[in-house]
Amino acid sequence: GLRPKDQNSVGMSFVAGGISGTVAAVLTLPFDVVKTQRQVALGAMEAVRVTPLQVDSTWLLLQRIRAESGTRGLFAGFLPRIIKAAPSCAIMISTYEFGKRFFQRLNQDRPVG
Repeated sequence: GLRPKDQNSVGMSFVAGGISGTVAAVLTLPFDVVKTQRQVALGAMEAVRVTPLQVDSTWLLLQRIRAESGTRGLFAGFLPRIIKAAPSCAIMISTYEFGKRFFQRLNQDRPVG
């Protein structure tokens, strides 16, 4: 079984992964909104078979979204993204740390030769 120290480490890794996933999701959300806007525009252009005259830069799209919807528009879909990102990062980081410790211990306990 797990030692109490290992259980605490897995729990701490889980919490740290959840926090880091939340921070990463918040910081990258405006760029995800821009990506989604581009995908929607591309789909609309393909539907009517029109080629775009020019493609706006990411910075211009960020400014346009902010002008049309405010800062809140840059963070559209905040809650669903957090609900997805925090647990997935928490599971990934804690699983990685658990596996790393497990295999380190397995290699230390293995006789040489």
